[in-house]
Amino acid sequence: MIRGSIEFASADLIQGWIHTSDGRVRDYTLLAFQGDQCVGAGRVDTFRGDLADAGIGDGHLGFSFPISVAADAVGSVVLRLEGGDAVLLQNSARVAGGTKARAGLSREDVRERLAALKWALKHGRVSQADFDFLRILWSFGAYERGLLRRVAGDEAVVADKPAAVAAALLESYAGTDVRTATQTVRTPAEFASALAQTLAMPSAPPVVAVHASGRATVRVAEGTHVADTEGAPSASFTDYPLTGEQLLILDARARCEIQMGEGATVEIVRAEPAA
Repeated sequence: MIRGSIEFASADLIQGWIHTSDGRVRDYTLLAFQGDQCVGAGRVDTFRGDLADAGIGDGHLGFSFPISVAADAVGSVVLRLEGGDAVLLQNSARVAGGTKARAGLSREDVRERLAALKWALKHGRVSQADFDFLRILWSFGAYERGLLRRVAGDEAVVADKPAAVAAALLESYAGTDVRTATQTVRTPAEFASALAQTLAMPSAPPVVAVHASGRATVRVAEGTHVADTEGAPSASFTDYPLTGEQLLILDARARCEIQMGEGATVEIVRAEPAA
């Protein structure tokens, strides 16, 4: 299994990190492709103290090397280990000199949204539940919602349907009626691709609801959905275990990765404005 992140991409440079399940990736050659064309090559030869501190290999997992690609094609560049078929996709990389499907929030955006949200709660324009949801999601880029609840006046515990809860939360984020679509993924590469597809849809909110069948964990570098912090090498990851009893709302602009157990499947629910 390959893990990693393309943290920066421009018309002439690509940077990030990569780790393989066998731990032998130091000094391996990476090939950058735009479509079928190889646009650059470099070695995994940079020590990353943040990764070593997180227990990911020996920390010699970083790469930074020149590429040559048209500015408007930067967002489609992918990486392959020489001699392998696995692909490292761009997820929440910061693209310079090119185009990105969706820019991150600015710190000022977050401050203004939170101030408006506090005003809305004070004047009864938003519920406490929606206030807590939006405050956490805007601040950290991820929000957990349990699906189990106790019936009022009864000892019975019922499980809400993930699709219904996801639709309600996505509508709260969008502030309007939405229609939802669900995509099932079975590998980390499919997960990253699904997030990239969401960001490529300008009419869709840049957030998704994630629900798992089987064992899976989403690791999120909290706060990296904010434009001036995304891709920061010092950002630490927080693990969000996925179970059948909870839902994760994730800002697709945040730097993240997923670990999936054997046989696990993950459903990703995205929203579009209702016609």
